[in-house]
Amino acid sequence: MTIRLALPAHHLISEHFMAYEYNADSRQLDFPNPFYAENWFLVAASVMLSGGGIGLLLLSRGAIAGGHGLRSVLPLLLGIGLLVAGLNQGRRVLMQLRFFFGRSRPAGLAPELTADATGRSGGSDELKETLRQNALSYPEPQGPLNNLLHAGIRNLIFAPRPVQFIAQRQFQTAIAIVVTLLSFLVAWLGFGNGKAADWMGLFYFGFSVLLLLRPLESGVAAPANVGMRGLIGLILAAIFVPVLLPFVASGLPSLDWLSLNVQTLFLLLAALLGVGLYFVALMHQMTGLPPTNMAREQTSLSMNCHPKQLLDELDRTLQDTWVERIPNRRYAKTVPLIGSGAGTFAAELVEETQPMSGTGQNRVEPGAAFTMPRYRFIAWLDVVGVALIALGVAWLLVFGAKFRPEVVDVHLFSLLTLGLAMLVVGHYCLRAGHVLWGRFDFVSRLVWVEMQGNYQSAQMNFGNTFTDRVKTEKQLINIETMTLRVWAAELDSVIFGKNAQRFIVGLRGVPDYARQLAAHLVDFAQEQSVIVAPTSRTDMQKSAVLGAMNRLGGQADAALPQAMMQAIQGATTPPPTPLPATITPPYCSGCQTPVNAADRFCGNCGHALAGAG
Repeated sequence: MTIRLALPAHHLISEHFMAYEYNADSRQLDFPNPFYAENWFLVAASVMLSGGGIGLLLLSRGAIAGGHGLRSVLPLLLGIGLLVAGLNQGRRVLMQLRFFFGRSRPAGLAPELTADATGRSGGSDELKETLRQNALSYPEPQGPLNNLLHAGIRNLIFAPRPVQFIAQRQFQTAIAIVVTLLSFLVAWLGFGNGKAADWMGLFYFGFSVLLLLRPLESGVAAPANVGMRGLIGLILAAIFVPVLLPFVASGLPSLDWLSLNVQTLFLLLAALLGVGLYFVALMHQMTGLPPTNMAREQTSLSMNCHPKQLLDELDRTLQDTWVERIPNRRYAKTVPLIGSGAGTFAAELVEETQPMSGTGQNRVEPGAAFTMPRYRFIAWLDVVGVALIALGVAWLLVFGAKFRPEVVDVHLFSLLTLGLAMLVVGHYCLRAGHVLWGRFDFVSRLVWVEMQGNYQSAQMNFGNTFTDRVKTEKQLINIETMTLRVWAAELDSVIFGKNAQRFIVGLRGVPDYARQLAAHLVDFAQEQSVIVAPTSRTDMQKSAVLGAMNRLGGQADAALPQAMMQAIQGATTPPPTPLPATITPPYCSGCQTPVNAADRFCGNCGHALAGAG
């Protein structure tokens, strides 16, 4: 029995519908929820945000009733924003309460072919080249900052590709925050008062928020590359903006009611803490030096059959080894093209077994997460995120309780901006941790079989032309010294998110399997028959009747035994019994040549036959 349940819209991959497939005989794909621990942190964030939003809505009623203009609706807008943010975190929890991981996941390593399709793709060519080269390919770091990072952490190049890309972005973000912090401190000390200082605080505050939000919008699989121009531009902006801002500040409105210097300092320090924790959590996702060895079995064979028969046998053999009776992922298939005369042919088949959990995916409890190396710093990252959200909500509630539309209080608005800054950093920490909670490791087997050779069309006749009454002939294909290669390896692969792209992180050859598969195909090719002969029971019955009629030499049907009459009428009976000796044709005692019963002398040697008058 198979149950297909539609997933919510957020589980669509490239706008294609995905379904959860269940089979009672295959339970190894029933993974426990990997977001179980994260859900508890999200619940805490949702409760605090929603509670803060409701509190601000209640506090805003008095300000709105006073009718003090646009300022009176500020607590109301903040309350609505917090309530929406809290409900959004609650929505994420509800969407992650159950975790469905069907047979269609994880994503294939290349575009997959249907069972009756042939062809190949660029992705399958990359897989074949990986097997041929016996090596994994990694993208080289681009730009000065990325090279600096990889020079400091040499094994980072062997990390899963998403980990590399995220680490590069976080390293660049950390450098940008440090440069911005130093520039801000210099500007704050040099322009501590006046209109320029107020606008300078606003500039650095907005720039810091942008630094935190931009890396999350890039996606986990997008490489990061600030480049020399970006690095120089960042340094120039940090140095010259504080110098140029006083010249234009005179024409700008006054911001004496909004001082953001302290808030910007707290924002930059909290951002460094969040980015640092995220970076350490990423380093614990590294797998070390990956295994890279390949098993290849190469042989040559000669056979007298169509090479498509060998490909069909390979298909049957691979189907017998399906993991959990789940069809293999087929990435490439080329059938041999054989014409008349002589020529060359090539065929191949690339398949991967259903990826299964390599380490046994277990549910991570919130308390146990702090003791497991892979999840320890992700849990602390979520703790920091929840703590910052709690701090931000508390400051916003204080702002709402003390807010008076008719009074402009600089310190009160400082609480507002400081609370918003903490919410931004807390949101960053929770989103960053979500990417790492969704990691899965898989093990699968990749098989690539290729055949290349030359063929010649031939015709084979079996039987003596003059003496045999039954002769056969067959058009066959003769193949001499065809090259057969079998590549086989176990793949270690990883994804970050069940619908995300999968990456190979390890390669282990399986020589015994490659050797057995090659030997099986060679034995199958050598066992193919080149003679056409009747094989069914009906064929044997009809063949016996025809032989009997030939031996009777055209006598009446009445002379045939009853068993032969049943065979002619198409009766389904066991093979006919031997013919009676009375109708066995006589032979010449001299040369053993068959003769007719009415002959008196042998037509071959002239010897007098027995019974001749």
